[in-house]
Amino acid sequence: TPPDRFTVAGGFTPIPLLIKVGEQFVSKAPQYKPPQILYNDTTTGFKLFCAGAGPETPSINTGTRNVRPAELELCDKNGVNEIVRINLGRDALVAAQAAGGRLSSLSRKELFLAVAKDVPDPKDNAKLIANPYKSWKDINPALPDLKIQILAPESGIGLHQTYITSIVSPGCRQIDAFKALETSNPKDFEAVCKSFRKDDAYNEYTRTPSAIQELKNKPDILGIVALTMVLRDNLVTLSLDKMEPTLINVSRNTYGLTFPMFVFIKKSHVGLIPGLKEYLAELTSDAAMGTTGYFYDMGVIPLPLVERKQMRADVETLKVLSK
Repeated sequence: TPPDRFTVAGGFTPIPLLIKVGEQFVSKAPQYKPPQILYNDTTTGFKLFCAGAGPETPSINTGTRNVRPAELELCDKNGVNEIVRINLGRDALVAAQAAGGRLSSLSRKELFLAVAKDVPDPKDNAKLIANPYKSWKDINPALPDLKIQILAPESGIGLHQTYITSIVSPGCRQIDAFKALETSNPKDFEAVCKSFRKDDAYNEYTRTPSAIQELKNKPDILGIVALTMVLRDNLVTLSLDKMEPTLINVSRNTYGLTFPMFVFIKKSHVGLIPGLKEYLAELTSDAAMGTTGYFYDMGVIPLPLVERKQMRADVETLKVLSK
């Protein structure tokens, strides 16, 4: 017999949305049970999601990045060959501190110089040295004399990809010595841009809620986190390269660090596990995804109307990802 509820695996950032949808859907259809939620990162979520097609495996995985070719291969190998992907809206990656934090704006170059393992020698730019910067003031005299302490997403977390492509690499590129390297030796450029210092100044988090808690407890720590989390926990965002991470800027796409809120669904489970079909209807409803929907209240930027209609159509027809 199929289970009486379906399971959701995956990334922390979209999970609160899926829990909220569960509450709404059960209040309208009390004969169903809310989904079982497994709190994981996107990568672990795909391992579980792609482990098999049986009803005991997760029906849904969530993520802030797309599925990778190797993950699709694993899915395929284990009989999960029809996946429906829905985008619930956009969120943004921000640099944030607790209220009372002393930083208010940074360039991505300054942020890169704070996190990198090796940086150009201030005395001789052609030479690389181990990161000597202890305080923000060491990087730029205009910044406060405050010990560098940064929390950033670890590679298993979907946000890590956005962090690399929209903060680390652009910051690395703003350094002349590295920009030249990108043209002459892209492999070395990649290596030097993605190597982080291993001292106390830089730490990577594996669990978003604990990172948020740490930021709230210690106003001197700078965290690279999702805007949704920041709004929910009253943290203060910094402008990056003069881009302000407001909801308006994110919706107009004038803040350059946005990412999608993806949901991946096993087509074979729809119609097999009770409530999944009805749950997906709520997930893509205007009440959830619309411009005044409850996702918006949770800090998610709604998709344009055309795309929202497309997502609803994709769920109704169970349109599968093409390989």
